[in-house]
Amino acid sequence: MEEMKLFTETCNLWLSCILLLSGMNISAFSYDYSSTTKCLVEPQRAQYGGGMIVNPEFNHSLEGWTMFGQGEIEERISKAGNSFIVVHNRTHPLDSLSQKVLLEKGKLYSFSAWIQISEGRETVSVLFKTADELVRGGKVIAEHGCWSLLKGGIVANFSTHVEILFESKNTKVDIWVNNVSLQSFTKEQWKSHQDISISKVRKSKVRFKVIHANKTAMQGAIVSIKQLKSNFPFGCGMNYRILESTDYQNWFASRFKFTTFTNEMKWYSTEKIQGQENYTVPDAMVKFSKQNGISIRGHNIFWDNPKQQPNWVKSLSSDDLRKAVEKRINSVVSRYRGQLIAWDVVNENLHFRYFEDKLGENASAVFYSKAYQLDPNTNMFMNEYGTINGGDEKASPANYKKKIEEILQYPGNEKILLAIGLQGNFGSGQPNLAYMRSSLDILGATGLPIWLTEAQHLEDILREGYSHPAVKGIVMFAGPIAANFKEMPLADTNFKNTPAGDVVDKLLHEWKHCQAQEFTADDKGFVDVLLFHGDYNVTVQHTQANSSTTLGFRVTKDTPQATIDILIHT
Repeated sequence: MEEMKLFTETCNLWLSCILLLSGMNISAFSYDYSSTTKCLVEPQRAQYGGGMIVNPEFNHSLEGWTMFGQGEIEERISKAGNSFIVVHNRTHPLDSLSQKVLLEKGKLYSFSAWIQISEGRETVSVLFKTADELVRGGKVIAEHGCWSLLKGGIVANFSTHVEILFESKNTKVDIWVNNVSLQSFTKEQWKSHQDISISKVRKSKVRFKVIHANKTAMQGAIVSIKQLKSNFPFGCGMNYRILESTDYQNWFASRFKFTTFTNEMKWYSTEKIQGQENYTVPDAMVKFSKQNGISIRGHNIFWDNPKQQPNWVKSLSSDDLRKAVEKRINSVVSRYRGQLIAWDVVNENLHFRYFEDKLGENASAVFYSKAYQLDPNTNMFMNEYGTINGGDEKASPANYKKKIEEILQYPGNEKILLAIGLQGNFGSGQPNLAYMRSSLDILGATGLPIWLTEAQHLEDILREGYSHPAVKGIVMFAGPIAANFKEMPLADTNFKNTPAGDVVDKLLHEWKHCQAQEFTADDKGFVDVLLFHGDYNVTVQHTQANSSTTLGFRVTKDTPQATIDILIHT
């Protein structure tokens, strides 16, 4: 959370950022990445001063706002003098205060508001109502007695007037609203945010000081810097066919150093017949990965979808299932303990609840507890789809956060290295990048590391994920057609790039220094550079020296503004 706060402050949220892009100066409000998962006694100010919202902080009573549907709206003032609006006497979930705004085709809109309810704890959503449809823009689990931040967004596929509405399916509660904001951005401005963020969170400034043995500056020394390895985990799914094809092996190992096995570690693959475990294939894939310096995410220990269980599991009684899952988790986690960088402990348990229905509400929390006991130094992920897509109520960021809290509240689980896995399966539609970014903001406020675990739709999604300060890794579920990756193939049957593969290679090159860079030391012996985080070699030679000096160094987010002294003997 502190990292997010520092990043936000650095961006100077209320100032304009200027970026030279494609030969043009693009001026835009900086994007406000800040968010909070805390429920506050008083709400924070409206982001962007409210943006295009009229009377966003209700300083002018109800000006700009009307009642939608049945019910009544009234202004109230808190003890601290804060004005807000209350919607009461509601009879329909969409009975709400409303404001009409014009959305312009192609623009992205960031939305936020502070929400409270009259009693209990309920989900409140923001919706954008056009003449033809209701588009969900975000939601929050609101409480009585404190204010929660609802953050979301929408992309305008065509120009139209929309009504901004708030929804609670419990019509008995009053909805309290304050400090509403809707800020528009062009696609160019949105891209500029990504570029600015990449420079701030994926790079650090490094100063080299080249000196003689007598400590005097060596002006004119040639400093050559070559990146050996990026430290941002950017990987690709892998399946069993890699054991059958050297072409597949060469294709993979030349590009990626992180992977997730698509099916080979899953329960239905390792124990097809009860009591007959077979780890031959995943063992061989782990061996290949180790030999090629490829880090592995363990996927998965359990899958909460009833259709994705081994066939023999489906007929077990609750008591027999409890014995089977204990054997499963002991077997797979113990076998690969210390060899993986992560475990997807429970897959998709916001959409499904097979184990909860069979073993009780704490089933997933118990799995995390057991996995942690067996492999305490490995990140334990909750892996879910739909969270960053928009429109998926079950897997909303609010519900994801609620599930995280339930897992961590189970006795002993507070020490778990819990992490957030977000599948980026957007289908064939245009991704709602505004909603995606706001979802990452919300989950990033938990302070837990976020990985995009099954990224698709390529450049838009990959660039949005890589640029977000809360995202710590990306693994695509993609690969060559020869390995039966059909939905988003990166290479054809001859391992030649598809258009999607060209995009991935372009980003791999863009997000690291592929060629050695040469610089000349100034009159004080200094060379100042901005470098992607990773491992490097630097070679220094003076025009009058007969020998050169080479040393290795690492650039990380934890060593900003580093100065590296290089001593040259002439």
